[in-house]
Formats: sequence, C-alpha cells, structure tokens
Amino acid sequence: MSSLRSLVPPSTRAAHAPLASALSLLMTLAAPPMRAMTRPAACELPGARIIRATFEPGAARTGAWPEPLDRRISIEVGEVALRDALDSLDASAHVRLSYSAELVPLTRRVCLSFAQTALGDALLAVLAGAGVAPVVVGSDQVVLAPSRAAVGADAVPEMARSTTHLERVIVTGNATGGTERSSPFALTVVDGRALPPTSALPLAATFNGAMPGMWLWAQSPVTAVARYGSVRGASSFGVTTPKVYVDGIEVANPLMVTQLDPASIERIEVIRGPQGAALYGSDAISGVVQIVTRHDGADAEPPPTEVRVSAGSSTSSYAEGGILAQEHGITARRGSAARAASLGLSLSTLGAYTPGAAARQVMANGSLRHVGSQLILTGTARFQATNADVPASPVLRSSLALLPTTSTTALLGDSTPQRARQYTLGGTATFQQSDDWMHAFTAGIDGYRLSGLTASTMPLPSSTDSALRAARGGADRVSLRYNSTRRFGTPDSNGVLLTVGAEHSTARENTTGMGDHLAPRSDGRSPVQGPGGLTVYDNLADARDAGVTWWHNSGLLTQAQLAVNGSLFVTGGARLEHISGPATTPQFSVLPLLGTTWVTEQGPLTLKLRAAFGRGIQPARTVARGGTWMGGHGGRALTALAPEEQSGTEAGLDARWGGHLGLTVTRFDQRASGLVQPVAVLVYAGGGSGPRGYLSPKLLYQLQNVGAIDNRGWEMEAHSSLGSLAVSGTLTLVDSRVARLASGYLGDLREGDRMLEVPARTVGLNAVWASARWSLSGSVARAADWVNYDKVSLATAIAADSTGLLTPVGAALRAYWREYEGTTRMSLRTSYALRSHTWVSLSGENLLNRQLGEPDNVTVVPG
Repeated sequence: MSSLRSLVPPSTRAAHAPLASALSLLMTLAAPPMRAMTRPAACELPGARIIRATFEPGAARTGAWPEPLDRRISIEVGEVALRDALDSLDASAHVRLSYSAELVPLTRRVCLSFAQTALGDALLAVLAGAGVAPVVVGSDQVVLAPSRAAVGADAVPEMARSTTHLERVIVTGNATGGTERSSPFALTVVDGRALPPTSALPLAATFNGAMPGMWLWAQSPVTAVARYGSVRGASSFGVTTPKVYVDGIEVANPLMVTQLDPASIERIEVIRGPQGAALYGSDAISGVVQIVTRHDGADAEPPPTEVRVSAGSSTSSYAEGGILAQEHGITARRGSAARAASLGLSLSTLGAYTPGAAARQVMANGSLRHVGSQLILTGTARFQATNADVPASPVLRSSLALLPTTSTTALLGDSTPQRARQYTLGGTATFQQSDDWMHAFTAGIDGYRLSGLTASTMPLPSSTDSALRAARGGADRVSLRYNSTRRFGTPDSNGVLLTVGAEHSTARENTTGMGDHLAPRSDGRSPVQGPGGLTVYDNLADARDAGVTWWHNSGLLTQAQLAVNGSLFVTGGARLEHISGPATTPQFSVLPLLGTTWVTEQGPLTLKLRAAFGRGIQPARTVARGGTWMGGHGGRALTALAPEEQSGTEAGLDARWGGHLGLTVTRFDQRASGLVQPVAVLVYAGGGSGPRGYLSPKLLYQLQNVGAIDNRGWEMEAHSSLGSLAVSGTLTLVDSRVARLASGYLGDLREGDRMLEVPARTVGLNAVWASARWSLSGSVARAADWVNYDKVSLATAIAADSTGLLTPVGAALRAYWREYEGTTRMSLRTSYALRSHTWVSLSGENLLNRQLGEPDNVTVVPG
C-alpha cells in the first residue's frame, strides 16, 4: 500500500544499471525511462493522452461531503502521474490520503485545475473510472476504497461516511499493513518509479547510497551470491543478510536475491535491525526486506506493452577492447483495477571483462489480481536463471606468477561454470469481513539450485576450494502465513489496532560436497596432537555429512497498537517461535517488540519522535549458511553451537516541511551474540591412533561461536524537491566491535577489534531532474574505512609454504589485516522523449572506473 503523506518518502534514487561504466542506448515503448517524482510545468508533450481533471462550480452535488472531504482547495498542476496528483491534493487539503497501489492506476497522466473545489469532488474527477471512492476513516484520514459502482457520476458523498479498513501504506512494519505515521522504527521505502528502466538491476545499485544503514559490496557479475557489508553493522560472518520476502512469500536463501527487474517492482520496504523479528520470526536478526511487485493492470493511458532494448560497452583493465553488454526486456499488462494480469521477460549478457569471465541471465515474472467487494486475490510468479564462467582473480594469478606452478595450481584452479536457478510461486487472499475486521492469508513456495560455488569470501585460499567448485546445492521453502486484524475505535486517531497471526515454513535442503572443507568439532573424543602441535583427526568423514535435511519454523504472533488523539502511538507485541532442524535441538524463543511514536503538526511542519526495542534469533545452521561456503552441511560441526541473537534499541526523529523538505535521524544501539565464524585450522588426516604415518597438514574451517558484538551508530536521510528537481542524501556511521569472546574461540578476533568488512561510513547523494521531454539523473555512493584481509599477501604466503606448517591460522592471521580507505561509485543517465511513449536514454555507470578494492584486493568488477 502507499501513503501520500508518507513520513519516509519514496526514494529519488538515481538510475543504476548492472553494467559498470556502460554507455547504452535505450529505446522504451511504454513507460518513461525514469519514473521520477517531479512535476513538469505543463501538459505540452505532443501526442500525450492525459486526463484534464477540472470541476465546474455549477456541477456541485446536492449531498454534502463529510469532514475532511468538504475542505476547499485551489490548485493548478501540469501533467503529472496520478500518484503525484494525489500527493498534491492531500498536501493542499492537509489530509492523510491512503490507498492500495494495487487498486489505483498510479501511472495515469493527469492535469489538475481546481478553484475553491471540495476535496471530495476533486478526488472523484481525478479518479474517474478507477473503481475506487474516497472513504473517511479519521478526522484527517481518507482511504481510497473499492467501490461497487464505478467512481464518477454515480458516486455520492454519502459513500464517504462509511468506514473501511484496507491494507494500506506499508506492509512490512505491520502484519497486515498500517500507516507509516505510527511506525515506531525507521522504515525506508524505495519506490519502483525511482528505479531505472533496465532489464536487470543489481540489488547493490538499488540500496547503496539510497538506503541508510545498509551496504552491499559490488560483486562481480558472475557471482550468484550477495555479499552484505553492513546491515547496521555485523549480525553474522559472511551471511549477514536481512530476511527477504517477495509479496509476502519467504525467500529460501536471501543471499541468492542479487538482481531485480525494475519493471515488475511496485516498491521495496526495508526494516533494519531486529525490531521486525516480532512479526517475521527467526532469521530476521538483521532486518526485513519486503519486495512488493506490481499487480496493476493496463490503465487506459499508457500502452499495455513495454519494450526495452539496450546495448553498450564496458571497459576493463584486465581485457583488451570494449566488453559487450546487452539488456533486453518486454512487459505486457492487461486488465483493469478489478481484474489484471501481467507478464515480463528480460535477458542480459556481459562479455569477458576478465579472461574467461562472462555471464548470461534470464528473468521472467508474472502476476494476477482479482478484486471483489470483500475479497482481493493476488498471485505472483518469478523465475531467474544465471549461467556464468568464474575464473580465478587475475590479480591473484599475476601475484603468484613467479611461484612454482605446482604450488599455485590448487589455489587458482580452472575457470568454473556456475549455474544458479531461482523461482517463487504463490498468492495472497485478503478478506474484509466487516468494516473493522480483516483477514489475510499468504501461501507460497520459493527455491533455488546452485552449482559451481566460488570461495571468494573465504579468508584463506586453499586447495579445499576446488571441492566447492564441484559442490551442488539447493533448497525449497514452503511458507504459510495468516493474519487477522481487528479495529477498535479509530486506530489512526483514538483506538486500538489488534493483530493476531500464525506462520509456518518448511524448508527442504539438498547439498552434495558442501561440507568437505569443514573440520569436525569435538564430540567427546580427544584428538591426537601431531607434529608442530597440529590437531589430528582419525577420520574427516564427520564433516562430510551430505544429503537431504529438513527445517521447520512455526510462530504465533500478536501485536497491538494504541492511538491517542492521532498523535501518540504505543506499539507492543511478541512472537512465540519454534525452531527445529538437523543440527538444532527443538527450541522455543520469545521475540518481543515494544515501541512508541509521537507526532505533532504545526502548519507545514510535521515532527515525529519514535523509539523501539526488539530481539531476533537465528539458529547456527540456516539455509543461507548451508547454501554457501559458510556452513557446509556437517551436522556435527554445528550441533554444539549456540544460536545467533541480536537485540537492541533505536530512537529517532522524522521532520517534514510540507512535501518539499524532509530529514530523518536514527540512533541505534544493538548487541549481537553467538555469531558463528568459520575459523581456519590446520589438521592432520589419517587412519591410526598416533602421529606416525599421517598425511601433510590440511587447511580446513571449524565453525565457532565468537562471543558478543556491539553494533552502534547513526543513520541520516534527507530529501528536498523544488519544481522539477528532486535531491536526496544519506549518511551512516557504524561502530561494529567485538565486546566479548566466547570460551574456546580460536580465531583471529580479540576484544575491542573492529568487525571485518564493515565500513565505518557510507554516504550517498542522488538527484533527479525532469521536464516534459528531458530527464537527467545522477548518483554518488561511497563506503569508507573498513578492515579486511590482504588476500594477495595471504595467497603468496600459502603458496610459498611447501610443507603447509607455516600457513597462518588463528592469531597469526592478524598480521594480514589491512585497512581499506574506501570506494566510490558514480552514475549518470539522461533520457529524451522522441514521441509519445518512445524514449531514448544514455547512461554511464562506474564513471570513476573503480575495478578493484571492494571489499578486498582481489575482487574485480567491470570498469
């Protein structure tokens, strides 16, 4: 749902594309290439089909509109999207207007011309034929609700006197949706209109610089697994990730969500921190990402089919000549506000930006929607297939070129074909039993298959990495979710909103060869000490558990929100979570949420103060960990580990001056405990009971609980709009440090150390300008000051040691830490309307040509 009086406005994120420094020519036949939230001054675009919404004084209705729809407005606005027109109307009348983005044709182009017109009449003119009508639900709250009769000449003001409860504004911060005004924690919404019209958009390009508190490292295009540098610091090792949903369906492995099709996105809602765990359960200790796809039909104005054709060239310091990059896509929409369907298909390719590296990707998505008088049904489907060739880093290869071939071959390996497949299928039924009671049920399945996994995130390269290249894995997760919401009084002003619900998910995971690099944990036997004090295991089969495993999560939740005078909101709730899995004894956990919000309005100034506490938990063994190098499969390696937890508080201030200026400031203070780290160990493998006759030492990883990590910092976000120009910026300061070490921990961290790979500062600046024909956007995103391994020096030391006895492990790894100053990414895009519904665009990505140094000194990305 969407709110036009949103305290966290849609992002004005500048355009990005998955091709670095690519200059591309884009021809689009449908929606504008940049759905910027700006207001052109006139309706002069030749051939444009728009609705000129006006109201003649003589057409006044005999029925009187109830307050606040009787408020008089005078407004003149040039051609804009319906969403922006509604924004102007609610700002002029000083009301809070809420609606379902699934019901309102937000891309319709309109012109406004009203003089001393009642807000209700103005809304009917703008919404003519949309199938919705304004309904009053509070002293200054209006909802656009489905109407049994077509809105327009047949609508009467008396309809607005009845109350109706819809899923509205945001769905992530409330079990069945709720106003952002009352949310006690920071929640950022990325509007789909602000995303560039590419066919494949990296998640890093969507979040970095536009999302405070979150940073994804720019991975090479041939990498199928996302790598989060920070979600308000560190909440795990290598698998720090929020819990990801697509239209309410839980994604089996959130690290596999690396690319989006912007044409299919309505919005992306993000909670950072453990406050969302009370609603979404285990694995949400970092936060929650809700990807809401479009379910709208083909409005009468834009063409129902959109075609995107793009080709360009990318530079590389490790390949000769330009690297061909292509993106092509088509999206078709049919139907109306009551019944709609859509289907999208996109294809992207990237040439060899390093010798032997190339990537090809296909994405498909579809949606269905049916709206009845009391029932709304939506369906979602997506599929993504990625094939890539993954060679060793050219930086690593050149650094080891002078060493003997026999000592470097195992470290570098050959080019590995990587195959990744993902899918989502499911739907949601929302039933409005009465004006005050609503039920929602979501059912779906999500899964992936992955082979040829790279070990790029391992702290130490070793011959064990070759085993991962032959590993195969996958998982399927079925999720069921039910929520029931009951209104008492008027929850937006004086009343209570009560939500109860239940959720269950079952995941089936199948891995082969993923645990070969894990060292077994002690299970009561005393390992033998070999030469040099190295640990000797009689049999490494303990760590090679492979096959099918099942995971089960169930939760019961309740949440209540009290509203007093439309200004004070108190939110409390808890979720009882039951977790069972192969390496976890069945356990119950209580995940609480407590928050409060105070909102005041003085003329054009809206001020909101908020504070919240939450706690999240995830077992040591998760599908995300099992589907990557970070955990393999080995049950024995994880049985003794405590679950990972994070709890803490956040407090903040949101200030808005009309609809043109806004500032958000948040302070967070969280503690993560029991984080699981793969600790490098040297072991002997043999078949006897003593050191005689044992093989050479072998580098493996043992999963260990680290202790406790403190994540503290500040998030700031500001935006401003003036006419056709919109500017936004973000700043995040993070201090993520080891507060306490667990007993028996053998890794390289010490108390007081900064967490590795967590940038201390991230900043972003985005600007969008648009006129009737031209649009221009630009963005700058920077991450600065983090600590990570010097992987070139590590690989050189390992390759030079023929005995294996000098491989650095434990505290010896600290000598290979180094500080990284930072990395900056810049992009520009300009578009020109050749004619109605036809645009040509020119874009440039990674204009500073940064190809190395993020997050280490061996990862290479296109220039």
